[in-house]
Amino acid sequence: MQKNKDLIIFTYDYPFGISEKTFIDYEISKLSEDFKNIEIINQKTFRENSILNSNNQNIKLNPNFSKKLNIFYLTYYFLTKILFQKIFWEEIFLIIWKKNFIRKLKMCIIELCSALILLKFLKININKENNREIIFYSFWSNFTLITFSMLKDKFPNSKFIARSLGSDLNGYLDNDNYVPYKRIKFSKLNKIILLGEYQKKLLSDLKLDLQNVKICPLGVNEQKISANPLSYEKITFLSCGSLIKIKNVDLMIHFLKKLSKKTSKKIEFILIGSGKLENSLLNLLRNNTNFTYEYIRYVKDLVEFINKKNIHFFLNFSSQEGMPFTVMETMSCGIPTIASNIDANKYLVKNNGYILNLEDYDISSDKIIDQIIFDLENIQNYKNYCENSNRFINQNLINKDCYNTFLNILKNI
Repeated sequence: MQKNKDLIIFTYDYPFGISEKTFIDYEISKLSEDFKNIEIINQKTFRENSILNSNNQNIKLNPNFSKKLNIFYLTYYFLTKILFQKIFWEEIFLIIWKKNFIRKLKMCIIELCSALILLKFLKININKENNREIIFYSFWSNFTLITFSMLKDKFPNSKFIARSLGSDLNGYLDNDNYVPYKRIKFSKLNKIILLGEYQKKLLSDLKLDLQNVKICPLGVNEQKISANPLSYEKITFLSCGSLIKIKNVDLMIHFLKKLSKKTSKKIEFILIGSGKLENSLLNLLRNNTNFTYEYIRYVKDLVEFINKKNIHFFLNFSSQEGMPFTVMETMSCGIPTIASNIDANKYLVKNNGYILNLEDYDISSDKIIDQIIFDLENIQNYKNYCENSNRFINQNLINKDCYNTFLNILKNI
């Protein structure tokens, strides 16, 4: 298909970290069949003599950029480069009168410095012989896209595409959903790949050509329904994610306390994750007498963990998500989800779980608790949720199908 073209993939920590591995491993195994050469540039981890664990001779890892993203280079570029960049001052004028200015200023400085460091790195390391065509593909919509906007004129035969996985498109709630250099990042891309239709509204302020915006979710492996027989004595709830404010784990604890007071069944809560709120959340759990809990900082394979445990419900109360991969994985195992009413969750949870209205938590949680108790007493209702969860994922979000969609996007770029 693209055998005369080269592909450069920009990752955060792949192949060293785990957050991208599930997705990129599968993508690269297929892309290696279709591109002449593939080069991977990661941004976080530098390791001497790094070797990519791949049998494909046309895939190379270039880890050298990551060692340049350090405080020395960032400070040098701040003092000598970005103060003379027009786009820096344009961005400052956009945010100077808004709250959290210092935090946003820091983001502006770090992102633009990083983009300029990457620009110089690419100019040195990319061979422009024979005016060859390169596809530049960023797995994240971060500072790499600023670099892309600067490269486009220098590589007129090349194409630039990027995925958006959530916060890189609409920022974080605790920072007013601010995304530095948003217009510059997205306006010059040949293709923007979103996780779902619900994300398109996040680009509405940019007035982009929607022909360049494509939908391609990340998929999961096809699974059979997990053996999770209901016990007459105990119901087990699972949550997995970062222990930070927007995940609302404190609400989960409150929710389970309310449920435990309304049912004679014992409630067990398994919490997987780590983060800033770890100590305070563990104190809440230790002081709780309504249900039992198990805390695990990390599991390597969530599906494998689920299949070894007897999990009945998954909890995701996030205020913000791109596409919650843990919800997808647990649904693929046939586990119903109790999820917050954000767009990503509402896309996934339809006739296969429960949607919690965070804005009206007290009333909404009471209704869901009553419904859960009713469904557990009428066991076929619960079984239907299990089957529908598994079916939804298998019909819509299996990785090989999602990859084929992605491949078609590359074909037509």
